[in-house]
Amino acid sequence: MEINIHFVFIALFMLTSFSIASNEHQKPIPVIIDIDGDVPDFLAILYALKSKEFDVRGVTFDGDGWSHAASVQNIVDIADDIYPGKNLPVILGADYSLYDSDRHPNTLGSPGCTYQKSVPEGASGKRDQDLLYGINRQLRLSKRLWYDAIKGFNITKDLANLIDSTIEQTGKKPKIILTGPATNIATFLRAFPTYTAKIDKVFWMGGALNVPGNVFTVSNDSRAEFNVYLDCVAARELIASDLDITLVPLDFTNQLPLSPGVFDKLSKLKSFYGKFVYKLLSIIRKVTPGGDSVFFASYYLWDPIGIAVAKDIGVAKIVSDHSLTVTCKGDRIYDRQFIKSKTLTNSNFKAAIDAIVSKPIENSPFYQDFLNVIDCD
Repeated sequence: MEINIHFVFIALFMLTSFSIASNEHQKPIPVIIDIDGDVPDFLAILYALKSKEFDVRGVTFDGDGWSHAASVQNIVDIADDIYPGKNLPVILGADYSLYDSDRHPNTLGSPGCTYQKSVPEGASGKRDQDLLYGINRQLRLSKRLWYDAIKGFNITKDLANLIDSTIEQTGKKPKIILTGPATNIATFLRAFPTYTAKIDKVFWMGGALNVPGNVFTVSNDSRAEFNVYLDCVAARELIASDLDITLVPLDFTNQLPLSPGVFDKLSKLKSFYGKFVYKLLSIIRKVTPGGDSVFFASYYLWDPIGIAVAKDIGVAKIVSDHSLTVTCKGDRIYDRQFIKSKTLTNSNFKAAIDAIVSKPIENSPFYQDFLNVIDCD
């Protein structure tokens, strides 16, 4: 069965002059970030933790994506370094997709893992993501071990408690930023459907609308994006909810490519994390098959770009209407993509589709903010 969605794109920002300075006297926005733990997720968490616009209240980990649960240690290390003494909560979610677990409820998704098999374990896959390509031990290491940081293994009850405590302590509903598959939040909403009223907005880096997808490890018709591909049931249920959702699809992130100019600016950063990010991306650049021509054409800072849209710092514009649906029929060649549909839902669903871009690209609002934030000690 397909659930349809209505995209009503709004102008997120029309003036490039809107800047971080306009938010200097506002209290930080409470956010909860849901990740699947690969390198762009790590960079997104780093960017969010160091951004003065945000008060990161916790992290939920989606185990059906690009890394194993132990990669949470990387998040614990930087969280305890940037937020010393806060003991940022980490909540482990399921390591199976709803697509599989709904079909095999007695075995928690196994046999199955139909779409999770598209994520390789070896080179450039989960192993390298877990270890940040071998340099994660160069982080400032926390005394907390990742399994001590975990609040629990109940993504439903624990996330409900985190949302409640956020509202109680800050007086604000949290924003939720998703940088991986939608499995955790869809699982949560099955158990706590009324909690949509306790969530301010949801930002999701996922999907491809009018550009090719990025699923490259298995045969498909080139329209699927990994965060939708890995659990289309969760994607359907999220976008069919009455949450205020803004999608940040590949159509948007593709407009902000990495470039030699970006790398030149990265190489000049002086802070601990600035140098670390430069080294990490340099390793990925070096090991990418095909060299620079492939790397610069295929690797983007997808998840940090999603953080920038959620920050409201003037990186996006343009208004447009789309009526779309997500395919989810068990066809691994065709599934996990947005297609046009005439049927609408009542979802308050928007998308960022046009980025504010400067020439050269490294002078664009996103890169200026990202580089400035990670270079601050």
